[in-house]
Amino acid sequence: MKVVKENTDTIKSYYDVDPLCEWERTNEKRIEYIITSKMLSRYINPGETVLDLGGGPGRYSTWLASCGCDVTLFDLSEGNISLAKTKAKELNVSIKTICGNALDESLYPEEKYDHILVMGPMYHLFNYEDRKRVIDIALLHLKENGRIYIAFINLFAGLLYYLDEDKYGFKTELEIDPSYGHCLLENIGWNGRAFTEARFEALPEIKRFCNSFGLRQLCLFGQEGFLGPFIHQLDNLEEPHRSLWIDYAYRMCDMEDYLIMSAHIMYIGER
Repeated sequence: MKVVKENTDTIKSYYDVDPLCEWERTNEKRIEYIITSKMLSRYINPGETVLDLGGGPGRYSTWLASCGCDVTLFDLSEGNISLAKTKAKELNVSIKTICGNALDESLYPEEKYDHILVMGPMYHLFNYEDRKRVIDIALLHLKENGRIYIAFINLFAGLLYYLDEDKYGFKTELEIDPSYGHCLLENIGWNGRAFTEARFEALPEIKRFCNSFGLRQLCLFGQEGFLGPFIHQLDNLEEPHRSLWIDYAYRMCDMEDYLIMSAHIMYIGER
């Protein structure tokens, strides 16, 4: 997780090289996908319009389209957009697509949407003003009483990964670059090299940021629930035990005491 200067080309290249990896990362059996799709289903109805901003190769776009929503996928990566079109055709659903940077206001359609998913930009924008600008632009395209869904990588995501998959890796991480450890102790956001250049956000910062836009908070939930440190262990667990764990993680995902146990945290607000 070496600290690096933000580089849009690096991030774009990461997703262009292997968009199928991101498609599989959010597959239907993943706890993140199961909990997130259940939570989105509480608020998004068939026939409504959705802008999926930073939606990658379209896992949620194609699912929402299959539910009867009118979906526009907007992503930085040409590889992601190309794969999304292929998957939409395979699944016999229709989605619109835009390829470009979420900071470029000129690329946005003029229409306003019932729902805007901000599923990727907060993962990669290091500068606070850039993160704020993305949300400001998105809100210009959100209908009155519309809902916005903002996803963050939790500051603790690195720890959760090491606990689950690489218990010796945390020591190596700190020996190479102690900055992540410092941010953990101070409970402040961290920018640097993870799976690619990424922003890990502290929970207090997530709350302050989302509350600064004058929205009515509907929900703040952990996209893996309390299962964040145990994803790898759950992968091969037999039924009905696996489903039982996931059911409780979903039912408890918006309990604030457990939010830091999720690698990803989503805010849902209403205009």
